[in-house]
Amino acid sequence: MGLFGFGKKKPQASEGFSFTIEDVFAMRAGGCVVVGQVAGGEVRKGASVTCIPARGEPFSCVVQEIEQPHPEKRGEFVHPDRASASGPWEAHYSLLIPGRNKTDFHPGDLLSAIEGALD
Repeated sequence: MGLFGFGKKKPQASEGFSFTIEDVFAMRAGGCVVVGQVAGGEVRKGASVTCIPARGEPFSCVVQEIEQPHPEKRGEFVHPDRASASGPWEAHYSLLIPGRNKTDFHPGDLLSAIEGALD
């Protein structure tokens, strides 16, 4: 049982999750990285979130990977399973978003929990 992952609950952002985008980088292999601060709630790797752009229509995306500076070793990074407003470094994180272009995101845009798909 569990060989194919049937019945597994897909991770979702917690109620109240809010992430303000401060910068965006394109990845050579595709997708992009958004850098910013979690203002509320938390998100786990693999969770679906909604991007609420300052201009344009909201769209869904998935947080594939989370990165943050190592809390004790300068110049090194850690890859936690979740990003939260109570995290170290004033809750600043980098989130890898596959299947999207750098031009889809802009500083000031928000990532938020998808309504109705909460833990």
